[in-house]
Amino acid sequence: MPSNAHLLGVVERLDMEDFPIGSVVQTPSGRTGTVIKHRGAQSRHDLFQRIIIEFDEPIGDTVALQPHLLTIINRAEASNDY
Repeated sequence: MPSNAHLLGVVERLDMEDFPIGSVVQTPSGRTGTVIKHRGAQSRHDLFQRIIIEFDEPIGDTVALQPHLLTIINRAEASNDY
C-alpha cells in the first residue's frame, strides 16, 4: 500500500519557504534571477503567495511570480549557461 508521500495523482506544490531570499531561480521564460523578497496574499481576492525576483540582466529588472512557476538552481549552473 503506498504511503502518503507517494499517493497517485497528488501534486506537490512548492511554497515560498522552498525559495529562501538570496537563492538563484529560473523563470518559465528561462531567465535567471535572485530572490529578493517574499510577498503573501495581498487581499481577500488575491490569495496567492508571490516571490519577488531581481533578474541578473538587465540589473534592476524585477518580477513577482508564484512559487510553482520557479525552478531553483545553483550559481554554478547559472554561470555555465552564459
